[in-house]
Amino acid sequence: MKKTIFARHENIVLFILLLVISALVYLPRVGQIGYLNDDWYLMYSAHAYGPGVFADIFSIDRPARALVMRPAYTLFGDHPLYYNLSAYFFRLLASVCFLWVLQMLWPRQRRAAFLAAVLFLIYPGFLSQPNAIDYQSHIVGLAAALLSITLTIKAVLLESRIQKVLLHIFSILLGWLYLGQMEWYLGFEFLRWACVFLLAARSKSTLRQKGVKAIQWAYPSLAIPVFFLVWRLFFFESERGATDIGAQIAQFRELPLATSVWWLVHLLSNSLSAAFFAWAVPFYQLFGYIATLDQLLTAFIFIALFLLLVYWLVRPFDEEEASEPEARDWRREALILGMATVAAGLIPVILVNRQADFGDYSRYTLVSSAGSALILVSIMFLLPSRVVRWGLLSLLVTVAMFTHHANALRAASDTESLRAFWWQVAWRIPQLKMDTTLVANYPITTIQEDYFVWGPANLIYYPEGIAGDQIRPGVSAAVLNKYSLLKILSNGGKEQDNRRTIRSVTDYQNILVLSMPTPRSCVQVMDGSQPEISQFEEERLALVAPHSDINLIDLQSAGHTPPQVVFGPEPAHEWCYYYEKASLARQRGDWDEVLALGNRALKEGYAAGDDIEWIPFLQAYARADDMEGLREIHRLMKNSHPYVVQQVCQSVGGMSDLSQTAKETFDSLYCIE
Repeated sequence: MKKTIFARHENIVLFILLLVISALVYLPRVGQIGYLNDDWYLMYSAHAYGPGVFADIFSIDRPARALVMRPAYTLFGDHPLYYNLSAYFFRLLASVCFLWVLQMLWPRQRRAAFLAAVLFLIYPGFLSQPNAIDYQSHIVGLAAALLSITLTIKAVLLESRIQKVLLHIFSILLGWLYLGQMEWYLGFEFLRWACVFLLAARSKSTLRQKGVKAIQWAYPSLAIPVFFLVWRLFFFESERGATDIGAQIAQFRELPLATSVWWLVHLLSNSLSAAFFAWAVPFYQLFGYIATLDQLLTAFIFIALFLLLVYWLVRPFDEEEASEPEARDWRREALILGMATVAAGLIPVILVNRQADFGDYSRYTLVSSAGSALILVSIMFLLPSRVVRWGLLSLLVTVAMFTHHANALRAASDTESLRAFWWQVAWRIPQLKMDTTLVANYPITTIQEDYFVWGPANLIYYPEGIAGDQIRPGVSAAVLNKYSLLKILSNGGKEQDNRRTIRSVTDYQNILVLSMPTPRSCVQVMDGSQPEISQFEEERLALVAPHSDINLIDLQSAGHTPPQVVFGPEPAHEWCYYYEKASLARQRGDWDEVLALGNRALKEGYAAGDDIEWIPFLQAYARADDMEGLREIHRLMKNSHPYVVQQVCQSVGGMSDLSQTAKETFDSLYCIE
């Protein structure tokens, strides 16, 4: 009876199980993840100028991405949660389609097909799932590719000509859609034709006859790569070097032998990484984000129960598969198909001199992840012992679930840190003057591009954009590297940039430096006339701090409240709130407000996590002849770094309007050893 019920509802049960697995892997922290990396310029542009800007932004390299992003922004607006849920849905859809393809290829091996779909679903080599806005196109393209292949295989197996035609039409349209999202997804076309050839190869005929039969069955699908490549190579001109195929291939013409060796070596190394190392390296890299021992033990118990459930659900497959004689060795077919898919997925990447890794370029493993799942499942079923087989599956599932959990923790931590940073900036800075160039230092997030800074800044201070036909942020930013450092130190003037139709002006004579040196620090806005530099500050930022122009802050503005949908609710008013407001009051010359804020912070038990942040309050207490306040802060600063103490002595002790008593008391506490 159990077998009959299971067989009757098999597909529903398997779908529900994939749904549960994907929810457990991808949804636990989905509400804590906000804008990351390239999300900032995309969402600022759409927020300020409307969803139509996506056509301009992607026109330089992948215009079809607008077909995904424009309706997505129309539906979801600025809400990061909805993009994360959408990415989750399309990742699930891709795995369902992959399961369907494998069931059509090996209808008797439903257990192996299901386990391969699970491994494809939880593949840990792709780490950009939390970056769901920018990677919406990647994941939609992934689902479109697998659905397109599914429809092709289904069309091959059907007898009705009308149904075949309809399925081929939808398959071709989906094929153009997915290649329009990412041209390096071209490896999926190999998977499509390998599946068709695998079906044709089961007939008793010569290899040539099998190939001819495969083409006869699925020749309409040739329209997908042929028309796309003709358009891409001969009609479309990419303005971006990384996606300009002609520019990338030019290297081969100059150094054919060296380039060929480079391609071969990196294809082999990348194939090993995508197929096998993806199940270990990201886990190792992210292990530090996994939380307490209690949580680890709880997760292990949960995973064990989960595996028992999977085993119980797929047990009926054991009985059915054992009762049917094998007409072919499906494991050999799956292994060969998997190895070839891994390589085919990486060839378009390698040919344009890119490599897959488990950092910024983990996206290049997406096509190969289908091959990795097939390889691992075929190896799993080659093992003679069921105990070893389930042990390997348990290990793979455990590693993948912990990897995704840690990856989500990292994304949530980055989101929380960025939101805290910009809320503090909003407390400190009422308004930034037009064409200010920001130089920033985030505590835990690397600033790789200038829009990591000007994106959030403009969403706060210039959310409606600047009037005109072109996307133009009101304030810009500079990534602090060797080039920009020298430009700032030499008063290098202005540079204009027109990137993805976004026009920005970087003025190296018009910079404002913002820094949060550690997660325990507050945002410190540098005053170039007397910068207060933390002992934890980066050397390069300390060098440019004297060039920070605090007059770029418009003190007359009523201030801006960061949009909650982007930056989350306003944080509790703890130490950093008082510090930012005191720094603002000091700039305005309102020393009474600084004094009141200091008294309130001390009364409520708050203290600086970075001792350089005591300076505004020390200045206020010294001016007010408040000896008790000076002594209280001295008690809290008793273990301060000498570098900080030296700055305190210079900043406070050098004030010309102190009384003699205040100066003597201050010197005795802070400046005399």
